[in-house]
Amino acid sequence: MTSSDRAAPGRRRRIAMASLTGLAALVGAGLLGAEAWYQQRFEAPLRLHRDELSRSVDAYCAQEAALDADPFFHEGRTEGDAGQLLNAWLPWSRDLKRPPPEGSPLALPEALREEALDLKQGRWLTANIDVSRLDFDWMVRLLAYDRWDLFNGSPLSAEGRFNWAAGEVPDLFLLQRWAKFRMLQGIRSGHPLEAAQQVRHLAWLSLRTDSLMGGSLAVNLLDIERLAHDAMASPPADWTPMSAGQTARMSALLATGPRFAGLAAPPEVARKARGCATEVTRCIALTETAFHARLLEPFADAPLAEATAALDRDLSGCPTPASHEVRKRGVTLEDPASGMSSLAGSVAWMPGAPGRWLRSRLARGVLASTLGDLQPLYELEAKPPARLRGQAGIPTP
Repeated sequence: MTSSDRAAPGRRRRIAMASLTGLAALVGAGLLGAEAWYQQRFEAPLRLHRDELSRSVDAYCAQEAALDADPFFHEGRTEGDAGQLLNAWLPWSRDLKRPPPEGSPLALPEALREEALDLKQGRWLTANIDVSRLDFDWMVRLLAYDRWDLFNGSPLSAEGRFNWAAGEVPDLFLLQRWAKFRMLQGIRSGHPLEAAQQVRHLAWLSLRTDSLMGGSLAVNLLDIERLAHDAMASPPADWTPMSAGQTARMSALLATGPRFAGLAAPPEVARKARGCATEVTRCIALTETAFHARLLEPFADAPLAEATAALDRDLSGCPTPASHEVRKRGVTLEDPASGMSSLAGSVAWMPGAPGRWLRSRLARGVLASTLGDLQPLYELEAKPPARLRGQAGIPTP
């Protein structure tokens, strides 16, 4: 679950491994040649990235202010953690093919499971399916909570290190399917507002996992609510779902927030971005940045160490412990689960100048290999930006 780097973490690690292995091999050809190659391959993109962030941070903050103006972020909610329920009800795995645990209220009849129906791209609104016998009381129970701690009674609760980018995750596909069924049931029974309230609240809880994956699910759930509203000939006058423009804005800010708040950003840019962001996007960006800080910590040079120290000072004010847990217990480059331990080990043993030179550049090389662009932010004014769904593995509604 990394930040903007959650998309295809295995592919990104392979790219980083290939580039950095070349860096290690060049040491034998001489430090001067290797230094020139390193500057062109890694430092030049980092400088361009920093310049771009500096030019765009004011635009980012303006979009955050527009997002924060949406009433969804200011609705009254009862304080409490839904993690104790949702973490136990959902299946957790890496391949997302496990059924819900025995006794979970999220278990679906065979006819309504993912493999039995194609409900993508709005087709669920006209699907000839019977949802009248489904029990949605579990959604009602969730109204008593305002956050979802992924570390409360889940596989992430176990002691020891974990890989936030490629470890076990809850099956969010299942929650998206239940949301569609709930809106269908609400429309057919004549109570769409009640259904919308429950789906909106599930979206809020997803955001309050403080994870990029949860944020992507929240965007989809809010889109599901709006699609149901727009499909009605005469929806209730007091039903106002989040607009398509706002969900597009949220998606773009979730994608770019970790760039502005990340370790590669100039210190003043990161500080400004973390200060102007809504709480939900700020906390998600902090969690994803904490993953990189932990990953690179053993090999961080002075600038990275300073950026990490600034991050640690900002890891407060979020309702879940996600950023703290990732920062404290996430994998490092030295851990086998990171996929880069062999390279890190080959660098770590080298004594003297070559070893210090490689160690000082390994972390920055990995950081440069994970940079993303700001295109979703640039597209906000012209058209809805590319969504995070493909990155987080959650399909469109």
